[in-house]
Amino acid sequence: MSRSPDVRLADVDEPTLERLLELALRDASPDEVTPPLGGNGWNAERMDWFRAYHRSAAAGLDGPAQERSWVVLCNGSPAGSIRLKRTGPGTAETGIWLGRRYRGRGVGAAALGLVLVESRRAGLGQVTAQTTAGNVAAQRLLTAAGAFLTHDDGGAVSAAVVL
Repeated sequence: MSRSPDVRLADVDEPTLERLLELALRDASPDEVTPPLGGNGWNAERMDWFRAYHRSAAAGLDGPAQERSWVVLCNGSPAGSIRLKRTGPGTAETGIWLGRRYRGRGVGAAALGLVLVESRRAGLGQVTAQTTAGNVAAQRLLTAAGAFLTHDDGGAVSAAVVL
């Protein structure tokens, strides 16, 4: 029987940010982690965006960006990142990416559970997420967390968890 991973959320400081970027470079597709900037693959523009994004999200939900990101730690090592962004009164959107070697091991479910705890602490009443019809793993993860899913004709899937 495999042991459940020890999953925690940690603030993204400069040393952790570099470890998180190293993980992304070796174990994630840039399209899973950043917008399509500067062409295909990991490039300087995408790496600069990655650093700037996490630095701006350090101010938290009440900061200028109204967004907070955490590094997802699995057994003490960076496994990916999860975020919350205010989208309206009492509502925030979440998103997560994990390095390939951390997928399918319960890390995403644990991280989502922790971000929902953080959402309640922040006084939010609802957390939303977006994925695609083809991302069955994300849909399962969201449903297991109590999300109600809606599918549109274009292949997008919206999720909402009432807290």
